[in-house]
Amino acid sequence: MSTPQTHRPGTNGRPDTAHAMLGRQLRLLRASRRISRASAERHIGGSHSKISRIESGRTGVKETDLDRLLDLYEVTDHKERHAMLELTGRLNHRQWWHTHSEVLGGWFCSYLVFESIAEYIRTYEVRFIPGLLQTRAYAEAVVRRQYDNEAVISQRVDARMQRQQVLLQRGTPRLWAVVDEAALYEQIGGPAVMREQIDFLAQVAELPQVHIQILPSWAAGQAGIGDSFSMLRLRMKGLSDVVYLEHIGSALFLEHPDDLDPYKIAMTRLSGPSRKSVGG
Repeated sequence: MSTPQTHRPGTNGRPDTAHAMLGRQLRLLRASRRISRASAERHIGGSHSKISRIESGRTGVKETDLDRLLDLYEVTDHKERHAMLELTGRLNHRQWWHTHSEVLGGWFCSYLVFESIAEYIRTYEVRFIPGLLQTRAYAEAVVRRQYDNEAVISQRVDARMQRQQVLLQRGTPRLWAVVDEAALYEQIGGPAVMREQIDFLAQVAELPQVHIQILPSWAAGQAGIGDSFSMLRLRMKGLSDVVYLEHIGSALFLEHPDDLDPYKIAMTRLSGPSRKSVGG
């Protein structure tokens, strides 16, 4: 059983969690074929301990090396190979969020890596509108509750808007957002900001890739769920789901089935008959 990954902000913005999860996948694939590290290193022409560094997440793996390792490990499923190569590409090449990496921190950059390759995101929010569905004014009001540095506020809001732009323009990933109704009554930024935010929710709920549910607060209580969380569905057999729990100044990533099951059950309960859709 893998240990849940807890990460706190760093200054370099390196997505350590994403590197570690990819490395762990490669280690499991190698072990399943009973191939030694030395044999894998010889196959890619790598130096001593290169495979160890890749599998521990300390160093990245080049796409060409990954392609050869997947051949060695007999990974023939085209969808899975493409997903792993896509993840590696996100880790190896500069992405839009690198501009904001110093204020976002490595832990959130890891989340953005997974978000960028996810097929499907399910999220439950207790007090706030989900970040991917916030207006700029609402996002700024939320960020100001936590930060007072204007440069940091501006960069974090810009990053949130860029995430949203990718979702709305590209059409992927699909998003299923369950929002506690208390978030609609919380006066974030004042009445005008909330009116604009609710109008925007009704607008984006018409998009085919977005589904929004408003959950009565009593329903969450009956389901025994009190914390926000997100579940990301990836396209890799051994890393198909990741649960993301964000805290003040840190985050927790869960990937092992034993850790994921309670959240899958919780999301099923939250998505039950008590729901109603925005704009529906």
